[in-house]
Amino acid sequence: MNNSTLSVSVSEETAWRAAWTKFPFLFFCWLSLLIVAGIEGVIYYLIHPRLFELNPRVDLLVGISFLLFFGILFSGLFLITVTSLVGIDLLYPHNKRSVTVKLLFPVAISLAQLFKIDRNKLRASFVKVNNALTKAQSGRIKGDKILVLLPHCLQIDICNRKITNDVNNCVRCGRCPVGELVTLGEQHGLKIEVVNGGTLARRKVAALHPDGIIAVACERDLTLGIQDVHPIPVYGVINDRPHGPCVNTCVDMSLVLDAIRFFRKNQ
Repeated sequence: MNNSTLSVSVSEETAWRAAWTKFPFLFFCWLSLLIVAGIEGVIYYLIHPRLFELNPRVDLLVGISFLLFFGILFSGLFLITVTSLVGIDLLYPHNKRSVTVKLLFPVAISLAQLFKIDRNKLRASFVKVNNALTKAQSGRIKGDKILVLLPHCLQIDICNRKITNDVNNCVRCGRCPVGELVTLGEQHGLKIEVVNGGTLARRKVAALHPDGIIAVACERDLTLGIQDVHPIPVYGVINDRPHGPCVNTCVDMSLVLDAIRFFRKNQ
């Protein structure tokens, strides 16, 4: 594939993905919440007579527990929705794992499949919501240790340089985006790491304890990674795959620069 053809493929894929909004993820999460509420209602309806017979106080306690569980999910999703849409940091509690996303996202994925929505579209929507939440929390992002995680598939497949051990092994020949990204890292004082899987990525994060992460990956890996490293703020950049998944992938440099500018303005 020549350079002009490659350029068209990348720009078309980026434009297609950019047209997708935060709506699918938020919609299916709210739908998931309604289903959870319905399941809770059915369960309580079935066990209520026996519990009341056993002890009215136990029945009341179980009912309150069900309502409390629903209230936590509802309030969490409400705050996530408002924060991602209006850009005002309403997330609470700070620096805690999101129980709401952890519980509702798998249900949302299943529902999207029932509605014949591509899982990657929903994951791309999740990444957009996450980036909006990260931007909204800019006032709470302190420190200058920014880690950039790159997928190994950005490296051209005919290259024999081992860059997962040390990204400086890249000779910056220009045949793949890695060299340009390494140069960007040097210019902006960023730590660049190339990883070949989620396990290595988690290991790098645990070793470096970054204040923020710029992650380039496919929709699936970004979605899993963002949830794995929470509450570290992550700015996700979805890669482009003109040759298919996991081989000679590309990245829109303007999106990476947007992520760098976001973190650097918070120093």
